[in-house]
Amino acid sequence: MIYDRSYRAATVCTAVTGTMTMALKAQRALTKATIPSNTVKVSKSANNTGCIYGVEFNIALLGNARATLDSAGIEVKEYLR
Repeated sequence: MIYDRSYRAATVCTAVTGTMTMALKAQRALTKATIPSNTVKVSKSANNTGCIYGVEFNIALLGNARATLDSAGIEVKEYLR
């Protein structure tokens, strides 16, 4: 099977949390809510103080994921689609 990046990009949403620690906490919260997710490095920080991390999941679960992260008290800086 050939991996098609454009298909993946159209079906994945990333919740940008900032630190690796917050991304891991977000992933645990999503796992408890039975939402499959992966912790990912989003990009290098603009001010060179480190990297920015987030958690990616299926875009169809955006509403559930957002509610789960809000109720867990996890601050999401932005959602990338």
